[in-house]
Amino acid sequence: MKKSTTVVVAVVAVVLALLAFLYLRPGALPKSAQQETSQIHVAANVPMTGVLAYYGNAIREGATMAVEDLAQVHDPIKLDVDWQDNGSDPKNAVSIMQQQYLKSVDIYVSGVKPQVMAVKDEISAKGTPHFLFTFDAYVNKTSTNNLRTWPNYKIEPPVYLEYARSRGARRVAIIYVQLPHASEEFNTLVIPGLKKMGISDIDAEPFDLGKKDFKDLAVKIEGFKPDLIMLNGFQADLVGMIRAMRPLGLIKDGNTIFTYDLLDAAKILGPDELEGLHLVAPVFDTRPDREKTKQWRESFKSRYNKTPDYTHAYAYDMISIIDDAAKRLTLPATPQQWIAALRATNADGVTGPLRFDEDGSLMTPVELGVYHNGKLQPAQP
Repeated sequence: MKKSTTVVVAVVAVVLALLAFLYLRPGALPKSAQQETSQIHVAANVPMTGVLAYYGNAIREGATMAVEDLAQVHDPIKLDVDWQDNGSDPKNAVSIMQQQYLKSVDIYVSGVKPQVMAVKDEISAKGTPHFLFTFDAYVNKTSTNNLRTWPNYKIEPPVYLEYARSRGARRVAIIYVQLPHASEEFNTLVIPGLKKMGISDIDAEPFDLGKKDFKDLAVKIEGFKPDLIMLNGFQADLVGMIRAMRPLGLIKDGNTIFTYDLLDAAKILGPDELEGLHLVAPVFDTRPDREKTKQWRESFKSRYNKTPDYTHAYAYDMISIIDDAAKRLTLPATPQQWIAALRATNADGVTGPLRFDEDGSLMTPVELGVYHNGKLQPAQP
């Protein structure tokens, strides 16, 4: 009997020792459900080549910096981002999206127009929280899963209209890229707003995406003799417009106001080409000395050896928003729980306050800016 008891005790001791070895050795500690599911799968579908590559690469750089910064502070939330290049082609964007959904996707990121429009409806049908890098005024209206952390065309028109009013404009020329988001802005918001102010002499000239030479439109605008010119387009478009208009003397005395993309075009243009140009701009750019913004700018420049733009900053804040929401959730979370947490964001980012409006657009603070001596500053009232 004594021998049998001794054998049992020995067996129990061996089992306990084995369990201790398995569970207490480095890297083998048992994890809670929260720890096991702390990894968040983000699928990113942006243009890193092609005509819109500038924007996709800026999104990737800003977001990657945020992920790296979180890792450095040993953040318990781990973001796994699958970066895919749609080549500025909507068809590629659709194929990429379908491939990405063969794996687990917690958050989707798409950019820019028109690649966003090619995938957003299918992503809405899946219910995945979706960060869209697009300027559309009302892109979020038809879907509850859409979130936007980029300046948008819903907040830009009031600045255009106030500038027209302050200058006493009577003849307004508008050039804009022939894409749904820009057409919507000018035909449903800006032009009706101008007419309501009593301005009926309006020459609106749309152009096709990818247009290289703007001399024909410059000559057409010259013949119209406007006292105010509104210019819309992507980086290369605005560079082409300015270089076509300057020689004709069309740009003078603060008579031109630009969309946000002039911030991107400014990286190509010289100080003399920029002088006196007005634009709608996020306060991230017009007031860069805000403490948190200034520190982040310096950190970005140290890492990438270049000055960040607003797209870098809003992509960085997007990752911060995802991380903040994750910390308020019990993971794994359903898409509906994710969306509720993301929409409830109330934080401070490098771009300013991070809060969403009723349709899921970041309430981006913007104001009128002007270039003097190659530098952007707030315009005088």
